Amino acid sequence: MINIHFSAVILVLLTLVSTMLAQSTTPIGVLAFLVTLSVVVKGQQIIDVFMELNTAPAKWRWLLLSYVILVPLILAAIIYF
Repeated sequence: MINIHFSAVILVLLTLVSTMLAQSTTPIGVLAFLVTLSVVVKGQQIIDVFMELNTAPAKWRWLLLSYVILVPLILAAIIYF
């Protein structure tokens, strides 16, 4: 199980990386993929660590995790297509 402090550090680092990517000259396709990946990882950390749903009934955990995965994928699909 991931420590809450370690998870907070991961969230801050992912936010900083996303901010640095936004300021860079990275192509939009790569940028969209990396930011989408960052959103998925951050959402998973929030659901499992901060909301403590890793011990909740599987139905509720997967319902929230599916939201965290589907919304960024839909947004990425809009950007790519």
